[in-house]
Amino acid sequence: MRMNFSAAELVKCSASQLLYKELKKLQWSATPRQLRGNDYSEEIVKKEEASAERRGILNLSSPDEEPTLLFFCIDLVKDNKFVEIKMVEGGTYEQWYLQSSIMQSTLYASLLGKVETLDTPKFRKKEGFKQEITLVPKNFEFQLWFGEREKFKVYPNQDVMLHYIEKALLVRDCIESIDYDSCRKFDAEFKHKEFSIYRPKFKKI
Repeated sequence: MRMNFSAAELVKCSASQLLYKELKKLQWSATPRQLRGNDYSEEIVKKEEASAERRGILNLSSPDEEPTLLFFCIDLVKDNKFVEIKMVEGGTYEQWYLQSSIMQSTLYASLLGKVETLDTPKFRKKEGFKQEITLVPKNFEFQLWFGEREKFKVYPNQDVMLHYIEKALLVRDCIESIDYDSCRKFDAEFKHKEFSIYRPKFKKI
């Protein structure tokens, strides 16, 4: 069975939520806050005169299996710099939001090292943007721009990447048997604990 996973959803959602989504064939709509965040990101990209929304795809399946594809999308690309942009409304935030953003950025930085190119995602082409291919340089730098005042350099982490790949494959393998118990067991071990378990490397810049 061919399946697609979003790297952002793997970070933000529990395995049980993702299994429910797949079984019910749901398409989650963007929240008002997400839409404001998209507008915020677009403004920064224009200000930086950079490229926006570049998509990478990693096939998680072996050659004899139906494809299980993991998609990730980079907010801003300029030269060898790749950036995840997060909006912070009101200038204050909960610590979990920063930690989740660092985990997402760590996953993206790790996945970037596994692909050679990024392209323009389908939703951007539907908005009228042309297809463009971006080469991923060997010496890329990944940054998290967190609100208007904080920027971080984020480093790839193989363990973080393998954790989220394991999560995606678990959800895939639980679909046919509707195995919520395995997903709940995974969530009990890792939900809201990934940052403390994997200790991703980052530094303020």
